[in-house]
Amino acid sequence: MFRSGSLIEDYYKFNLFKSGAAKTNELDLSTTTWFYPMLLLLLGIFIKQNPDINVIPPRNPSVSNYFDIITKSDEADVNKSYIPIIKVPENSRKLDTQKLNRYATYCGGTTTLQYLIGELTTNIYEHSSFSTAYIMGQKYYSRGFLEFCIVDNGVSIPKSYEIAGMTLENDKIALDYVLKGISTKKEYKDGERGHGLRSSIDLTTGIGGTCLIISRNGGLSATPEKTNTFTLDGENIYEGTLISIDVPFQESEVNIYDHLPK
Repeated sequence: MFRSGSLIEDYYKFNLFKSGAAKTNELDLSTTTWFYPMLLLLLGIFIKQNPDINVIPPRNPSVSNYFDIITKSDEADVNKSYIPIIKVPENSRKLDTQKLNRYATYCGGTTTLQYLIGELTTNIYEHSSFSTAYIMGQKYYSRGFLEFCIVDNGVSIPKSYEIAGMTLENDKIALDYVLKGISTKKEYKDGERGHGLRSSIDLTTGIGGTCLIISRNGGLSATPEKTNTFTLDGENIYEGTLISIDVPFQESEVNIYDHLPK
């Protein structure tokens, strides 16, 4: 495994930080020795939303410096291995995906990267009705993988299905629908499929990556070996949608159509 610890473990770790901060008004990161993008992104947003909270930085100077750079900068530097926390514009025409294109070589080519980013952002613009959304990414040369995460505070995936007139016994079912390619678009006729998120999951796992989706109380975890959906307890609910993807560096150009739903 190219990543130490799973994506869902980082999500639970964030919620522990958040619940601790709610009780003490302190976000204690002093013992943290490593940040992956999803944890950084969630912490960065939490700090933006709670400017009066006392943040105790990591004791390790290099980790603390990295945390400051990522959470306090909003401009991508083409010479760096990371993309700091960038706000996704409400108008899709203003979205500058070029900032992410330097990942292309490592992700199996520009087509692969553009497809993943395109599908994920399109999903936000078409279904979310968000007011704020953010993206962050990082390349790890020594470990041979890249990770990026995108979150929004809009209509959740379960809510999207409910708005489309579908009754959900629980939020997990909404993620099951995603895997089945069942669309929330009302203009789709019976039997037609909506492969947006499903195709991103299949492409990610097809090239050896992992994917985590959290939306309201529903979760989905996908690896090359297995994909499962699950229900989160109330403390781990996410109002909106979180999607995090890890992809190992690719040695050659990827033909995305080898991995997309047929």
